[in-house]
Amino acid sequence: MSKKKILKIIGIILLIIIAIFIIHTIRNYIIITDLQNKIAKYSSNTNYSIKSISTSKEGTKVIMEYYKKENKQAIFMERNINGETLKVSMYDNGERIDVFTESSEGKSCDINSKASIMQINLYNFLENDNKWQTLFSSAIASVKKTKYNEKECYTIKGFLSSTSLTEKNSEVIIEKETGLFLKSNNSEDIVEREYTFNNIEDSIFAEPDISQYKIKEK
Repeated sequence: MSKKKILKIIGIILLIIIAIFIIHTIRNYIIITDLQNKIAKYSSNTNYSIKSISTSKEGTKVIMEYYKKENKQAIFMERNINGETLKVSMYDNGERIDVFTESSEGKSCDINSKASIMQINLYNFLENDNKWQTLFSSAIASVKKTKYNEKECYTIKGFLSSTSLTEKNSEVIIEKETGLFLKSNNSEDIVEREYTFNNIEDSIFAEPDISQYKIKEK
């Protein structure tokens, strides 16, 4: 085979590789920008709940439920380490924060606590500062269709987001219909999330019977 034919074959192969790369990038960019636009619709919602289950590789399990309705917030957290369970409930009625704790040592509460309740926002795992960053991240990411909990989703690996640190082998599952983050898996832990919208009742913010708890002295 002549040198000219070899160079021609190499050129064709390179063109095919470039075409595949361009198609890969455009496909990922279209999917990711669509997911970004979908989750943006939830950013101003003030009536929702998020349930998060985090399981570390060492076996520590943390279940967190966050509720928000207008200016009211509540967090219920349960952590299990080697059979020891710790429960913490925090209530923010817009004027003060009360914290209730249950452990093997008993029950205690901190009324009008100085602690600040952490607002759990609707997380956009795919957020970037501009379209060029999204385009670059789309070029190096892997985006595959999948099903998770009977929902149509995308499994995304290697996407560089301005709001999260992504490990080489980490992956995230994003719901196709809403753009919401449902699951992540990395070298440290597995996190799963569930959401509800516009049906949070006031009863969720009712605090437990304080007589069952030891009040912390100020």
